[in-house]
Formats: sequence, structure tokens, C-alpha cells
Amino acid sequence: MNEPTIVAANPVLSGDHPDPSIVRVGTDYYMVTSTFQYFPGVQVLHSRDLAHWRPIGHVITRKSQLDLTGMPDSFGIFAPDISYYDNKFWVVVPYFHGQPRCTNLLFVADRPEGPYSEAIMLNHHFIDPSIFNDDNGKRYLLFGGGWIHELAADGSRLIGEAKQVWPGTGGSAPEAPHIVKRNGWYYLMLAEGGTFFEHMATVSRSRSVWGPYEPCPYNPVLTQNDPDRRIQKAGHGKLVQDPNGQWWMFHLGGRPLTPGGACPLGRETFVEPVSWTADEWFVVGEEGKPMDRVSMPHLEQNPPTEDSEEAEDFFTDAKLSPDWEWVRYPADDGYQLMQSGLRIYCKPYIPYGLGSTLILTRRWRHFGFVAETQLLFEPKSRGEEAGIALYRDSDSFLFFSIRNGIGQTSGQSFDVSRLNENQEHEGLYLEIDQYVAINKKVLAMVKLPVQRGQPVWLKVALNAHIQNLTFHYSLNGTAYVDLGIELAAEFLYPEMYNRFLCFTAPRMGIYAKGVYGEAEGYAHFQKFAYSGE
Repeated sequence: MNEPTIVAANPVLSGDHPDPSIVRVGTDYYMVTSTFQYFPGVQVLHSRDLAHWRPIGHVITRKSQLDLTGMPDSFGIFAPDISYYDNKFWVVVPYFHGQPRCTNLLFVADRPEGPYSEAIMLNHHFIDPSIFNDDNGKRYLLFGGGWIHELAADGSRLIGEAKQVWPGTGGSAPEAPHIVKRNGWYYLMLAEGGTFFEHMATVSRSRSVWGPYEPCPYNPVLTQNDPDRRIQKAGHGKLVQDPNGQWWMFHLGGRPLTPGGACPLGRETFVEPVSWTADEWFVVGEEGKPMDRVSMPHLEQNPPTEDSEEAEDFFTDAKLSPDWEWVRYPADDGYQLMQSGLRIYCKPYIPYGLGSTLILTRRWRHFGFVAETQLLFEPKSRGEEAGIALYRDSDSFLFFSIRNGIGQTSGQSFDVSRLNENQEHEGLYLEIDQYVAINKKVLAMVKLPVQRGQPVWLKVALNAHIQNLTFHYSLNGTAYVDLGIELAAEFLYPEMYNRFLCFTAPRMGIYAKGVYGEAEGYAHFQKFAYSGE
């Protein structure tokens, strides 16, 4: 009788899930991906069937472990690696700070969801570290460029000197090294070509972990050289073997809107079958090309959560769902979870700066979506604001907000073309503010016929076909008013970066912001809903 299967539609993790690392423990799989400047850092996901994944926690949950305050956009936590050894979970993280390059940190936990230890600093070298646990009891730290360094059994230090054993086939940026051992061979994988359209996965092997390594005759074992195919930028992969002996590669990739064009959802996670050849090499996917759909053994299907077309959060749990991540570390005493929802206080911060914020985000998962929030706004000072955020990084974001008052005393510009008009107004206003390269553009301003503390619903829709954003509000949660603004979403795409090369993708979420030196009000968020298309 044929084993039951499921068909996984790639990507298995859509939207801003780059640089996947995976480990199997029994019949459970755990994965981590890059989170850069977001906090909590290094989201941990769980699956039983390799196709359906749900977040269960984060590795970096305390400022004492790693303080991301001041980190430029797309700096911070690069490609992490998760492994299992001595009944513990080991996550090694490249902390990219540019001074001069990277510090590799190790975190350890008894459970995959944490809590994880304080950071163990291993070295200052290149990005993308991983841990290989040999079957002879030896442990090794690998890092970009094909370097290997012996790791103490307890993970507390490195032993001896590092050695570069295989720098790849000549492609740019050899990184993301991983080793698997099979039939006495050590297979060393690298990503080459940079994380763009020339991306690829290559492999070499040796009878000794220290080499010499011979390159695979089938290299690259995974890439995409057909610009018309749906999945591009394939590379940066790690292998895992299921309980039935089948091998799989999880790798990053992107889905451009047009050949060679922008990838609004950034770098995502894909799965491919691995085929071993008669000469004990392997190739990935469909003869080295990524596959749109993959048949997989049906081990156990988790309730689809993050992959769902619809999701709702009423913020009634004791902790925030691991779907949510703040932009850098949240401002001290900036939020409170209550039985009736999430209260974010209107504390002052610079939204295009590199300090703490109160911008709470989750990933876009679809090319089109509707995002909606219900909130009660209780400001105490003119200029306070709260609402929906569409956020790529500090160089490109949008606030769709309720704000208290308008005019110079509320922090807005004075219009010199209206010298004889009163430009100071009390009350609550809806405002759409687009920020690009620090410059703010007010797209809409509408007086709200409500009092402080009364519920307001805000809704943003992204049309999947024309990639335009529209904005709506309601005073009863049923009848919505369209503000008549259609805005191209292109300014949020990763490819439209201004200052820093952008490795992150657009996110959505909620926020509140206050006024320096003034009394602090709050926004009480009672619901956030997302529906993808």
C-alpha cells in the first residue's frame, strides 16, 4: 500500500523568512530564520510534517541577551542555525554589527521554545555560523567562507585554530556552511552568488572533516537560471532527514512579480526533495531547480496557523503571540497586555531613527491582503497618534493613524500659503503619513466624529493584482468609509532601499507614539485581523 502523502505548495514559509536552518528531534522538526533588527529575535517554528509550520517562541527574548538598539536596518541577527545535542537545543547567531563585521553568539535551551541562555561569545569572524556534531563526539563551528573551528563539548569555547577547508566554486559571497555526514563522507554545503538572482547551493565532500574537500560534479546542486520560472534566488539551504530515511533541503528563495523584478514578500523558505546519486553525491529539487509543488510523506498535520488565509488576534493571552515582533527593542514600560486587549502607551520616539520604538509588526504573507484593527484611543497630549503601521525599515514605512489635534502645536508643519487661516484644531483626526528617506508626506487628513475612548476600526487593503494600497475606517465595525487614497505599494519593496542594502521585507502591524516631555496617553488595541489573497 502506498504511503499517504501531502502536497506542499512552495514556499512553505511565505514572507520574510530568509536563511532557514532546521533540525529534527524524533518526529518533530524545528526551524529558525533571520530576524535582523526585530525583537524578540530568532523566531522558532515547529512542524511534524515539514509542510505546516507554526511559531512557538523566540531565542532572544531579553535585552540582556542582545541589545539591538542602535542597529542600522538589515543589521543585527543574520542567518542563525539550530541543532540538537546532549538533550539541548543550540542556536548559534551571527550578530552583524559592522565592527568590522560579525560576532558569533551561542544560545542554549532545554526546550526549543526557550527560554534560552545568555549569549556565549564564540568569535569575531564571518557570518552564517552553524554547528556540526560528529558521531565521534567531536563538535565543530562552521562559518562563512568554508571555515571550520573545533567547539568544546559544552559549547563554552573554541579549541585550537580555525581552518578554511573549502571556499566554494568561485561564486561570490561563499557563506551558509552546513555539514552532514553520510556513509563516512562529510558533505560541506555553501551558498554562493549572493542572495540575489545568481544565488545557488554548492557542495563538496571529504573523508575527513578537515579536508581535503572535492567539489561535486553536479554543482550547483540547486539554483534557478530560468528568469521566467516562479521561484528565483534559490540558495542558502540545509538538509534534514525524515524518520523514513528521505532527505530534504530547506532553502531561501524569492518570488518576483515580473522576471528579474521586485520580490514584495522578500526572501522566503522553500522545501525540496534531495536525490542521492549512484556515486554518492546529491542533487536537489527537479534536477537542481526549485519546485512549485512537492509531494511529501504525511506524518502529521499541525493546525495551519501562520499559513492560514485568515488570522485574528484579540491580545487576550498572557504573552504576545510569537507572530509579533517589535522594531528593535520596545520602549521601556511601553505596553501592557490586559484581559481586554493590548495597551500601547504613547511614548516619544523617532520612527525613522535607530532607537527603541513601539511599532509592533508581523510578516506580510501574501501578495494581497486586508489588515484591520479595532482600537480605543485615549490621548493626553496634542500630537499623540496610534493606528496601523506598514513597515519595511526606518527608510520606508507608512502610518495610518488616529491623532490628537492638528497644527504646529501637534508637531505638524505650518502652511505658509494659508497665512490668514487658523491651522490649529482640536479633536481626533485620521491621517495617512508616508515616510521615505526620512521625508514625511501627508496623504490624507480627515476629522473623526468621535470622542476619546470610543472604538474606531482602521483597515488597509493591498490589491494583489495592481499592488495598490487603499485605506478605510469605520465607527461601528460594519460600515466602512473609503478615504479615496490609492497608493502604489512599491515604495515598501526591499529593492527600493535608500541608505542600507535591504534584507528585510514589508511587515504590517500596529503602533502608538507620543510627544517628548508631555503626558502620555495610550491606544488600546482590542483586535487585529489579517486576511490574505
